[in-house]
Amino acid sequence: MIPLVKKLKKNNYQEKTYPVYTAEEAKSKALKVKHWKECSLGEWGVSDDGYVSECVGLEQYDRGPLVVFPFGRAWIHKTSRLEFEPHYISKNFCNVSTKSYNEIEAKSTRAQLAVNAFLAYKMAGLSPDMHKIGSLYRPDQENPVIAAKRLLKTKEAKKMIEEKLQEVLTDREIDEGFVLDVIKEAIDVAKNKENSADMIRAAKELSIFLDMAPKTKQLIESVEVDMSHQIEANYEKQQKKLKATKTQDIDENG
Repeated sequence: MIPLVKKLKKNNYQEKTYPVYTAEEAKSKALKVKHWKECSLGEWGVSDDGYVSECVGLEQYDRGPLVVFPFGRAWIHKTSRLEFEPHYISKNFCNVSTKSYNEIEAKSTRAQLAVNAFLAYKMAGLSPDMHKIGSLYRPDQENPVIAAKRLLKTKEAKKMIEEKLQEVLTDREIDEGFVLDVIKEAIDVAKNKENSADMIRAAKELSIFLDMAPKTKQLIESVEVDMSHQIEANYEKQQKKLKATKTQDIDENG
């Protein structure tokens, strides 16, 4: 059994622990279980990946009914699915989506504004004003600066910045070939002026660009993670294998 602590309106937002059982555990407890799409409030429903929990909400909207379980929610229609494990891995227990909070937040308008502002400062060669960026991102927070810094440290935000920067460079027709041409021209100019110091600096930049300088590289190795360790030790019967990526720095000169 996996306990999930929730603060729901029906409980006046007081903490309450809701258990999530495997199908075997639910059977041993003689629980009356229905498929999650057939559940009413308070009934036990089984997810599409075989986990049983209590239906804690059933809401009606123009687009159809929305059912709520302690680990997530789903719209009820023919092709919809509700699975526990993706929610458990992402720790997103409140949404229909199984994406992590960082993934969802990175797509928000406020996050886009913050990233665009940060990139604008960088492109102008200025130090980013985190107070202004924070006020754009989360003016509702007690400390918007901390909120903005936390956002910009996420891998999702870093990926956004990288992609937007690439778009800017592409629009300005700046690519690897352009950089090589500029460095080569700098070397030719320094050579004609017999300026050895400038030649060495340009050669150094070229060696870095061509990946010739001593540095570290990342060794990416594929490892198999036994999902039963991520879900819980007592869920040994529900094993799957998931590809994960482990990154470690290796010194090429070591």
